[in-house]
Formats: sequence, structure tokens, C-alpha cells
Amino acid sequence: MKTGSTAFAIVLLLIGLVIGVGLGYAIHSPSTKTITQTVPTTVTQTSTVTQTSTTTATVTQTTTQTVTPPTSGITFQTKSMVMPSPLTGVNENVTLITFSNSTSTWYQYTYYNYGNCLLPEWTMVYYYPYNLPHDPSQSPNWTVYAFSQNHESYLNISFPAVEWAYEQMNGLPLNAPFPAYQALGNKSSAVTLTQMVGDAVGVSYYDGIVYVPADSNAIYAINAYTGKLVWMATTANSVMSNPLVIDTPKGPIVISSIGDAGFSASHGLFAAVTGNFANVIRGYSYGAVYAFNATDGQLLWVHFDRGNVMPTPAYIDGLVIYGDGSGHIVALNATTGQVVWRTYVGVSAFDSMSSTNYYIFPNGTAIAIMGFTLAEPPYGELVAVNVANGNIVWKFTLPKGYTPFNTGMGDVSPAVDQSRAIVVQSTIVNFVKSNKTIGFAVFALNATNGHLLWIEQVGRGYVPPAFKGGVPLIYDGVVYVGSPVTNTIYAINETDGAIIWEAKIPGVQGPPSGAGGGRANPVVVNGYLIEPAGSYVDVYNASNGMLIKSYYVGGRFGIVNAVVVGSTVFLDNSYSWAFAIPLANLI
Repeated sequence: MKTGSTAFAIVLLLIGLVIGVGLGYAIHSPSTKTITQTVPTTVTQTSTVTQTSTTTATVTQTTTQTVTPPTSGITFQTKSMVMPSPLTGVNENVTLITFSNSTSTWYQYTYYNYGNCLLPEWTMVYYYPYNLPHDPSQSPNWTVYAFSQNHESYLNISFPAVEWAYEQMNGLPLNAPFPAYQALGNKSSAVTLTQMVGDAVGVSYYDGIVYVPADSNAIYAINAYTGKLVWMATTANSVMSNPLVIDTPKGPIVISSIGDAGFSASHGLFAAVTGNFANVIRGYSYGAVYAFNATDGQLLWVHFDRGNVMPTPAYIDGLVIYGDGSGHIVALNATTGQVVWRTYVGVSAFDSMSSTNYYIFPNGTAIAIMGFTLAEPPYGELVAVNVANGNIVWKFTLPKGYTPFNTGMGDVSPAVDQSRAIVVQSTIVNFVKSNKTIGFAVFALNATNGHLLWIEQVGRGYVPPAFKGGVPLIYDGVVYVGSPVTNTIYAINETDGAIIWEAKIPGVQGPPSGAGGGRANPVVVNGYLIEPAGSYVDVYNASNGMLIKSYYVGGRFGIVNAVVVGSTVFLDNSYSWAFAIPLANLI
């Protein structure tokens, strides 16, 4: 255990007393704790947990807590300066605090602006270089949601089996009920926690570091081997996107988008009452895209936008492309953060959580594809634009007999089969007001022109809260997709839409009483299908849907997919934890 990490908060307290509140540091009481959690006796795990308050903790199955006094001998230096971005050269006003003890040095950066853009919430970066991986495994760039176009989040590289758990800021006991369930009920309290505090989507991996997006306005970089914090950066809103990790001539960078799920009265209710749907904008606070140094977390650039930027962008041909809450598709230069082009999709359109995917034509032309919700008929569409110039290549709306409902088509990230030129998405459809039921549909398109190949309503149930669909995986001619409507996993023939098998998701209560499961894309490894849902990681036989195992983790998984790297599975959850689980524990 590093003494510098343990005493970090004491130093911050001293600085606050000397310099005053103006520096705006968050003060946490330092301690070394033994934290206890009750888990089923079938699961045994002991892991090292490093909190953002720099408290080191060991998870056990006891109910005692031991506090020891912090160590001393730390020195620090504070320096305020104008520092050019290492990537763009744009000036940033920064306060740097350098901490040292007899064995280690670590840093805190506070960024107040990027060029002439004042940061509405200062970006705080905490960097612990002694926690960097010593021998990082090489991995490809993380360029798209769930790692690959088809959403197979499996990196078949050499990586050992490791096990750890990391508790983030606001971490909850994994066996605790949902906060405020007494007032909100189990269904609403589950999704409120996911949207506002915990981790809504899964992690990313690059060269020995796991990057964790958090709705508590932060991104974490964790040593994938040890579970120790390398750096943490704060943002101006929730991070509900996979961090992209891109290698550049100046080193790897992390690109992370932020936003929120809300509507202001003027953008939502007022638009509905007046019929002026041009005012419909999703996101009542800041939407932006940040770029950080992948190794030390330094802020490289930031671009603010109108409406939310909750979805994960895609990195294509040097551009960062995303849909936003104001009905635009935007392309930024990945190394400068400057707008290259901006395309307006249409009146009343907004992207909620539908992350950008892409298809590349045989001649090398690339198109970016994402979903939008419309506040008026036809209520939803998939849109493809030319990556080079932003021109709309095609739009798709559901055929007669299928009417998307609520945010369905703007929620789900489409999967792309590059080899077969097929795009697959799911959405909720055909709401019946009399009994308040909804259908769950899956459809496939020709990626080159947006023409419908097939569509199937695979089941009916009740409207799920928050995220209104399941992110599909395309693997070896089969579409695997979960439905929070029916609380079921489906395997569907990619060519004709025929259902191959379906399996109920265990351990999760579906709507109308519960939130349901199956929102995230599954992953296939060695013939097994892995899908987190509720408090468990469920494992199915990919060929017939037979449930093999439900592995208890605790807390709740939202739209979180498993990320498999070599012999380890990486996850995060709504209770603000990140995990490394040996693959052998699951299959």
C-alpha cells in the first residue's frame, strides 16, 4: 500500500486552509478501511478496492470496520500557469499541485478553461503514475461502441486472469437496496440511480488500462492488472458513453462524451403544448466531448454542443462523429476538437443513447449510422451520413404496421455486419393505450441503401423505464439481442429474422413492476453467450439458449456489456463499481 495515496486528502485539507475555498478542491477524510459486504455463500471474492477519495479498502465478508491514522511525510508544491494543450497548443489556465513522499510522486491538475471557453465545472485530474501498468498488453484502438461494429466486445489478445473490484466515488454496498426505493419504488429507483449516479454503460480497454465512464461526472482510468487508480478526471455532466481510445502521433488519447437524459420545460413540455417541435432538445444541462491524454489524464481539448451528447461517438477516418440532443450529427477533428461538418437531421429529432456505428463500402467510402427519436410522426428513424462531408446517404423509418414508441429508435445503438452489409436495430413499437402494452421489434437493413430486409415483433409486454430497447450483437450469422419489454434474450437468424431460440432472463423482475433486463449487447466467447442483467452475469449456451450459470456480482447492471480481454472479463455497474472477473469463473 502506498503511503502517498493514503494521505492525499490530508494534504488537500491543508491546502484548503492555506489557500482558501477559491481553488475548489473536494476534501475527503482519509482512512484505511476494511469494508464488509454480504454476498451469497456460493460466491467468494477478496479484492483490492481503491476509492477516489484515495482510501484503500479490502472487501471481505465481515461486518467490522477498522480505521488507522494516515501516514505523514508528504510535501507538495502548487503552481498556477498557462499551459498549452500538448495536443492542440491551445492555452489552458491550470493549477498543478505536485505531491511527494519518500517513495512516490503524484499530481492534481485543475483546468479552468480551454482557450476562450471557460469550463462550467472545472476539470479536476488526479494522476498516480506509480499505478501505471508495468508491462501493458498491446491492443487495437477502441473506435466504436462495444469495441466493434458488430458489438462483439471480445479482445482476443494475451491477458492473464485477474480479479479485483474498484469502488468509485458514491459507491454503494453491493447488497444494498436501490437508494430512495421507499419513495420511487424498485422500478424507478433502479433507473434513476443508473442515469444520475452510477455507470450506465460498459467500460473500454486499451493497453493495460480499463476506462470507466461514470454518471457522477467522472471518468476513471484503472490499471487492468491491479485494479488501482491511474487517473481520474471530472466532467461537466454524466459520462454515459464508452470512452474511445485512439493512438495518435503524440500518443494515445481518450475521447469521452457527456450529457443527461432530461428535458427542460422550454425544450419538452412547451414544445408539445405549442406544437413547435423545433424546440425539442434532449439534455437540460451541458453536452460536450472531451479529449484526455490516455496515460496521465491531461485535458487535451473540449468541445461543447447543444443538447446532450450521451451516445458514444465513433472514430472514423480521423473524425469523431456523434448524434446529439438537438437533432444534429456532428463531426469533429479528433486531434483538434474543431467542427469539420454538422448535419441537421430534421425538426423534432434528437439522439438519446443511440451510439454511432459505421459501414465501409467496397470503394472505401464510409457512412456513419445512428438512430433518432422524432417527437412527431414517424416517431423514429435510422440515419446514415457520408463520413467525408456529412451529406445524408439514406434514412429509414419503420414500415406500415410498426409505429415506434417513446425514445426507442433514438436509444438503441445499431449493430453492423461489415462482411454482409447488414444493419440491425431493435425498438419498442405499437403501444396499446387500453392495456398499456408494447411490442418489441427487431429489424435488419441493407447497409448500402437503408432498405428493409426483415422486421419481426418478437414479443409483447409492458413499457420498460428509461432505455427502451436492447443493443444487438451480430455473431456468425446470428443476432443476439435482449428485450427489457419481455425480459428475454433472443437468438435470431440474421438473414431472414427467424427466431432460433429465446430464454427468459433469471433473477430480474420485468415491467410493469421491475425495470427488466437485456439492455446491453451480449458477447460470445468459446460458444458461450455472456450477458449482465440485474445483479448477475448470466451465461448461456450460444447455440440453444440453455442457461449455464448466473454469477452473482451485486448491485445492478444497466446497459452494461461484458468486455472480455484475454482471460478476464471487465464490467462496471449502477452501484459505482468496476470489476475484473476471471473468465474461467463464468465459463
